[in-house]
Amino acid sequence: MNRRRFRAFLLTMLALDALALVVVPFVIPPDPTARMMVFAAVLLTIPALAFWLAYRGGLERLGVWSPETEKSADDE
Repeated sequence: MNRRRFRAFLLTMLALDALALVVVPFVIPPDPTARMMVFAAVLLTIPALAFWLAYRGGLERLGVWSPETEKSADDE
């Protein structure tokens, strides 16, 4: 079960990083300093958000994923 949560944590971090790289340039003015500051703030908060989603039940609350319903090669 711990391996599943870690995999969910990594995939959530990758998805949130990709989302940040797409969304931030559209909502921040083209000033390079402002973009660097916002990217740094967003990229520093992503691991905490991914941890909450994967390990603290955030994905289950959102109805996106549950480790009990996932079947893997470890179970068989």
